[in-house]
Amino acid sequence: MANLSVVGKSVPRVDALTKATGAANFPSDFRVPRMLHGKIVRSPYAHARIVSIDTLAAERLPGVEVITTALNTPPIPLAIGFCDKHIFPPDLIVRYVGDAVAALAAETEDIAEEAASLIKIEYEEFPAVFDVNQAFEKNPPAIIHPHLAEYHLRSEQVGNKMMRDLERPNVSRHFKIRKGDVDKGFAEADLIVEDRYYTPKLQHCQIEPSASVAWFEPDGTLKIKASAQSPHLAKLVICHAFNLSPAKVIIDSPYIGGSFGGKGRPTTDPYAVLLSMKAHGKPVRVGLTREEHFHCANSRIATTTYIKDGVKKDGTIVSRQLRILVDTGGYGDGAMILVRNCAFGAVGLYNIANFKFDSYGVYTNTAPTTAFRGYGSPEITWAIENQMDVIAEKLGMDPLELRRRNLLRDGDRDVCGQRVVSMGAEKCLDKIRHWIEWDKKPHQEEGPWRRGKGIALGTKFTTAGYQSSAVVKVQPDGSIEVRHSSNEIGEGINTVAAQIAAESFGVSIDRIRVLGGDTSICPYGHVSASSRETFHIGNAILIACSEAKKDLFEMAAPKLGVLAQSLDIKDRKVFVKGQPEKSIEVTKLFSPSGLGYAPGKCEIIGKCTFEIPAIPEDPGTGQSERIAVYYMYGAEAVEVAVDTETGEVRILKNAGCFDGGTPINPKMCEGQIEGGMTMAFGAALYEQQLYGQKGELLNASFHDYKIPTIEDVPDNASMVALLEPVPQPDGPFGAKGIGEVCSIPAPPAISNAIYNAVGVRIKELPITGEKIVKALNKKGNNSKA
Repeated sequence: MANLSVVGKSVPRVDALTKATGAANFPSDFRVPRMLHGKIVRSPYAHARIVSIDTLAAERLPGVEVITTALNTPPIPLAIGFCDKHIFPPDLIVRYVGDAVAALAAETEDIAEEAASLIKIEYEEFPAVFDVNQAFEKNPPAIIHPHLAEYHLRSEQVGNKMMRDLERPNVSRHFKIRKGDVDKGFAEADLIVEDRYYTPKLQHCQIEPSASVAWFEPDGTLKIKASAQSPHLAKLVICHAFNLSPAKVIIDSPYIGGSFGGKGRPTTDPYAVLLSMKAHGKPVRVGLTREEHFHCANSRIATTTYIKDGVKKDGTIVSRQLRILVDTGGYGDGAMILVRNCAFGAVGLYNIANFKFDSYGVYTNTAPTTAFRGYGSPEITWAIENQMDVIAEKLGMDPLELRRRNLLRDGDRDVCGQRVVSMGAEKCLDKIRHWIEWDKKPHQEEGPWRRGKGIALGTKFTTAGYQSSAVVKVQPDGSIEVRHSSNEIGEGINTVAAQIAAESFGVSIDRIRVLGGDTSICPYGHVSASSRETFHIGNAILIACSEAKKDLFEMAAPKLGVLAQSLDIKDRKVFVKGQPEKSIEVTKLFSPSGLGYAPGKCEIIGKCTFEIPAIPEDPGTGQSERIAVYYMYGAEAVEVAVDTETGEVRILKNAGCFDGGTPINPKMCEGQIEGGMTMAFGAALYEQQLYGQKGELLNASFHDYKIPTIEDVPDNASMVALLEPVPQPDGPFGAKGIGEVCSIPAPPAISNAIYNAVGVRIKELPITGEKIVKALNKKGNNSKA
């Protein structure tokens, strides 16, 4: 990295001024003339059949232009993978409080709100099931999708063949991994440790609720301004849902106000499109209120994890068995891949000879779920990293050393059969051990507060089998335009793209213009998720730059009297390698007329679609040579103070050290780490969606749903983001990703620190003061007995 001029440097973000001055265009801000305002009418019942819908009073309200309902709208599928969800339920059965049953468009928001209140709907209420363990039963209290066997899987689904537990009617998917013989391993073990852990549903809490504006141009082209984490994926859903040609659909999403996985699937776009169609192509805006976002936008999965470990006296884990119940909510499409991918949070760290994993997607009558920063890994890591401390205590071993003893190392094969490459977990562990002064006991003071330290590891995969594209164009003045398949969702991909292109062409970053988020001008890419963008788009840009430079060198070679292979470029000059004085300015390779064409080439353009193909796993064992592109690794160390009288937890010190490969922009990586760790504090201590007895969400606002504030995190000196990069061999300049792994180890690290402080382990998130006090009281009663 020493000889690089832009990559590896903490240059300012290319969009910093645009955002700081308020010039950035977000979908929530977008307005057009003659725009109508859409409103979705939703079910107040968790499980019921629609008997009738009376829209007459709403239709008579002045200003109402369009009303469409589940009774008069043909089935419009909203699935990307597993086809179980539609704009309105085609069987007229609602499956959670908030399920859409009608939509309308009016001249103003106030009229739309009033019209929605005038629509009268009669329901026949059905029994509902909210507990995932009850829903998992062979004879559950309610069967949520009676025709589940008739649903089909789209070809775009990644992963092994769909498998179901046919004896359990609410199980939408079963994924399994098998390695060795777990029963034999348990028989050979000196210690068996078995437990159950739980994580609740969480809200993404993006600063911008989902919003879309859709309209049809006179030539029939559909245009959508959307809060789309993945514009091309949203386009795929819209084209499939409405049977539209991709050539006639344009989705533009230059900036969105946060996603964290929650805007990976279209939420408001389909309703805006449907209402625009009904309104003869007029623009229709559909935006969720904050309360609607809590109620109806997809949340993080809730998981119940059963874990059993067999361990030798020396700390070697010889057998591990995991069974995960994934609460997908009333519909499973958004969580279907999670049922598979949550497994990789369990396979990427430890070398275990005998391994058995079963995860089940289970329907409940609650809001649907989807990806959330970490894509299933935080939920599984919560169980495993608590369990590691439990094992260490039972063996009388340092929990850090137990982890080190069982770590995978470069060249090993993980439990899925994939070869381990660029494994940075041990280096991260060593770094936080030093920072937190692991071998020094925390200082205890008089009074009810007790201090403790805890550590945890985490890993995050990036899925193989998805594409990213880039187009690089050389302008007549030697500046570079980059068009890529992603969009800027806050992670800094435009800055990364600019740095990689600037390094490749040997120019300063201000000579790079980056465009993304608009499907009309940007090439195809599958998804802006899975911490994949730096690696995939970075590689695509590098290859596209090479293609563009090849054309430049072919044009310059005869002018310089050398072969094209002997040329290089820097500071907007093409020069002979080893003879920089022998050069030609890029501008002189273009037409002197100033019109900007390149004689014989028309334009200087390089393009690339980059993909690491997946090798499909065996459906019976989950074994594959490559199902992940790479793994990121990290370790977190925490010191907490716990009030033994109230259960209050204060995070005093926190260090997170992460390996995301070679950092393209170190400061942006540190920012991702700090944000990810803070987000995880909320998951550990405060956040959960609470449901009432009828399936209604009880805390659908920031008044009732607590998230971390600046007062809940340590000061700058006591909270640090550390980098321990291990270069990825096939990454751009050795880079991988880092955006998700940094949110994974904090909850178990905090849990382990609390146990170290007061001797109680809370196995269900969040770790509230009430739970701690209850556990302390129980511990006290047991000790007296």
